[in-house]
Amino acid sequence: MARPFTKTTLSGAVERLRPGMKVLLPPGCGEPRALVGEICRQADRLRDLTLLHGVHLGDYPFARPETAALRVATWHMSPRLDDGRRRGRVQFVPIRYFDLLTEFVAGGAWAPDCVLVHCAPPDARGWLSLGVSVSVSLPAARRAPLVIAQVNPRMPRTRGNAWLHASQIDVRVDVDEPLYEYPAPVVRDTERAIGRAVAGVIPDGATVQVGVGAIPQAVLEALGDHRDLGLHSLLVDAGVTLVERGVVTNAKRLHPGRMDIAEVMGTRRVVDFVHDNGAVNMEPATLTHDPEVVARLDRFVAVNSALEVDLTGQVTAESLGMRQVAGIGGQFDFALGASRSRGGVSVIALPSTGGREGAASRIVRHLAAGSAVTTPRFVADCVVTEHGVARLRGRGERERAAALIAVAHPRVREELERSLTSS
Repeated sequence: MARPFTKTTLSGAVERLRPGMKVLLPPGCGEPRALVGEICRQADRLRDLTLLHGVHLGDYPFARPETAALRVATWHMSPRLDDGRRRGRVQFVPIRYFDLLTEFVAGGAWAPDCVLVHCAPPDARGWLSLGVSVSVSLPAARRAPLVIAQVNPRMPRTRGNAWLHASQIDVRVDVDEPLYEYPAPVVRDTERAIGRAVAGVIPDGATVQVGVGAIPQAVLEALGDHRDLGLHSLLVDAGVTLVERGVVTNAKRLHPGRMDIAEVMGTRRVVDFVHDNGAVNMEPATLTHDPEVVARLDRFVAVNSALEVDLTGQVTAESLGMRQVAGIGGQFDFALGASRSRGGVSVIALPSTGGREGAASRIVRHLAAGSAVTTPRFVADCVVTEHGVARLRGRGERERAAALIAVAHPRVREELERSLTSS
């Protein structure tokens, strides 16, 4: 049954919401800032409404004490949510990205009562592109009881599987506002050395997946001499540079000539690049994060980061002991897919030290007590620090421990070796 696509004001749109509802937001640069701001203004009326979200690039207005009537359920924790979590208003959902598409849609444990989408204006046939963010919000919106669209002329019209028709949307609010931006991170000498080492693992003709942060930025910057690469899942400004330099040609078996992207995160540069660009094929996470789809991409290289790696190859990318600081994301999805790809490699890249003045080793005998395992040891492949590459696939306990000690900071190697003999 067709929906009315009724044009209204911000306050009128949010008045469609009721206390206790679950409302899904697009993550990253796709978040509809104006709609979220209006929800915060009506927070007292909307008591116990739960906002469902992932990566957030703003200042978390929905988790402040003044909006304490609202609840938050997130699959990507941030230290800036700790206060709300202590107050019992923020809950972390430990879920890998691919499973969001079963649990955060109709029929799932976190089925939303409403999905907010952020769209480019409709074309002559009534189709609206969700622009920079389709990973979770698009499939959820297609099955949600209520869909509210923020229509923004600054949102690019992206191609591929990025569309909702006007007849699939209940309420429309026209708001001209800048998108959230994700500026390029600062890359220092340590990240640059890691980037060069990771680039050495990536063959010509590979399809590359990277996350966000300084190390992924350094990896992309180090790929300038490669040929015929593809990009997968996430597109940032540095990826545009590789396209413009002819490094990225997307010469791959699945959708040749196009990159399959679920999220675009960057500045106006990447937003302008993806507008009506036939080389950018937007796809929900049902495709981009499906390990079976990833496995069909020869030489798939997944590049992800970590907080600690222990000497068995267990990886945590999300918690410091019992403290949840990030999320599971797509790391396991891509590591599993890469393990099944012909010529595929899964890379975990991290500095050898962390903490205040680099005092703590991030290659450890055991993960800190209570740490969540993001990638288990049986999927561990390559671990890269500024000191080199540890290749773990197929190696026994002693061999992998020795390989990891070799890429730890030199000042802790002897201590790590002693810990092996004393255990």
